[in-house]
Amino acid sequence: MAIAVLGLQWGDEGKGKITHLLAKDADMVVRFNGGPNAGHTVIDRGVKFGTHLIPAGAFYPNTISVLASGMVIDFEVLREEWDMLSRHLGWQPRLLIAENAHIIMPYHRALEELEGSGKHFGTTRRGIAPAYRDKAAKVGIRVGDLLRQDIAKQRLERRLDLLKREWPNSEEVQSLDAGVLLEEQLSFAQPLLPSIGNATSAIDNALEAADRAVMFEGAQGALLDVDHGSYPFVTSSSTTYAGLSNSIGISNPDIDRRLGVFKGYVTRVGAGPFPTRVSGELAERLRTIGGEFGVTTGRPRDCGWLDLVALRYTVRLNDCTGLAITKLDVLSGLDEVKVCRSYRLDGESIENFPLAADVLEGCEPEYETVPGWREPISEIREFSGLPSQVMGYIAFIEREVGVPVEIVSVGPEPEATMMRA
Repeated sequence: MAIAVLGLQWGDEGKGKITHLLAKDADMVVRFNGGPNAGHTVIDRGVKFGTHLIPAGAFYPNTISVLASGMVIDFEVLREEWDMLSRHLGWQPRLLIAENAHIIMPYHRALEELEGSGKHFGTTRRGIAPAYRDKAAKVGIRVGDLLRQDIAKQRLERRLDLLKREWPNSEEVQSLDAGVLLEEQLSFAQPLLPSIGNATSAIDNALEAADRAVMFEGAQGALLDVDHGSYPFVTSSSTTYAGLSNSIGISNPDIDRRLGVFKGYVTRVGAGPFPTRVSGELAERLRTIGGEFGVTTGRPRDCGWLDLVALRYTVRLNDCTGLAITKLDVLSGLDEVKVCRSYRLDGESIENFPLAADVLEGCEPEYETVPGWREPISEIREFSGLPSQVMGYIAFIEREVGVPVEIVSVGPEPEATMMRA
């Protein structure tokens, strides 16, 4: 049995909570994309964590957490998380790190600053894009290279030679030394070196075993996908179900349940178009009540009404079999809730999501208003106990996207979650 948990908006949908809950029933949890630019908020045993690399399976002693080859890994961040969780849990999380995943080196973070990509695209400045670019250019350093130090040093020397020629006036770049960088990476990775191996084979074996449950944990959201998102204001990896297969190295994996996660409204952090963005008092209300600040950067998120044009697109893109709606409690106290059903572009109404950011920037939302609810819902634990307006809002979304809502979340705590399936 296998399930994929995928974000359907611009990330920050509350996937951390959903993956944490579902991971307790999994033998293996696989993170298949991205790096420490993604952050999942998890409440475990009453303690709140912001994780960036370690999959949700790390919170359970009998679950193996896999960092797959589609990821880029910052060993300083990974070691910090591994140590932190080991202290909290009282045991060391069981990790398997793909030998063919790529490493984020310190110069990748420096490049984001030198090139100004963080300022222009609103990136997290974690070195993600430069690391993926090195991967494509065949000058990257892979996780398995740390097990062959002579090879790792040769590849580092080659990369630094190219880098120093490209940035002759940067003191930071010119001072880089391959031997020092390698020793630094080995110091961070030392206790994790035995966890490096063939992740593809392990995932394939787990999928083939009839008695094993596997969960695939996506990072970020579908609208940030490097191919299918609001390009160029996207991340540098495949964030959708469409990209999962290549990211784990298995053609057509048998994943019978594909759960898409979305908020009852929409948020976006960083630069890029956002058709349903609101401002003023409403934006501040959603941001404050919803705690809409980036897990990785702490930046305030822009907030807006639910966008069904985008949601229909990402549900199809991920081939969702079910949905999880989060943060419905944040909408409590509103007399009415707006939902974008279409866009107006150049005087015409359109229902298809534009793939170019400049086109999306010119789209104006066409709203439908549905009844809101005044009463708080964060203490409700049974779906039947929700106000009729809330159930009506969920039913409206289900009709529009053609996929059932299986999980309803009304608060950050694990118990504030209702399973309908």
